[in-house]
Amino acid sequence: MQLNYFTYKNEDFTCPHCGWKGKGRELRQVDFNEVHFIGDLDCPSCYEHIGFWQAPTMEKMKEWKKQNPDWDQD
Repeated sequence: MQLNYFTYKNEDFTCPHCGWKGKGRELRQVDFNEVHFIGDLDCPSCYEHIGFWQAPTMEKMKEWKKQNPDWDQD
């Protein structure tokens, strides 16, 4: 499942394998593809794959920041 790069850290997730529940910031970053700028995220409890994010282009990043001036990149 593709996650929204800008919002996934504050979203709620439930692992379909073990039932873990938590915020996206708690997910375990397991892999990063430097060619396509894709990061895979797994459940911190059982390591089941939950989803991935793809880094936005600079244009999309500027557009997001303009529309969301209070956005915290945490």
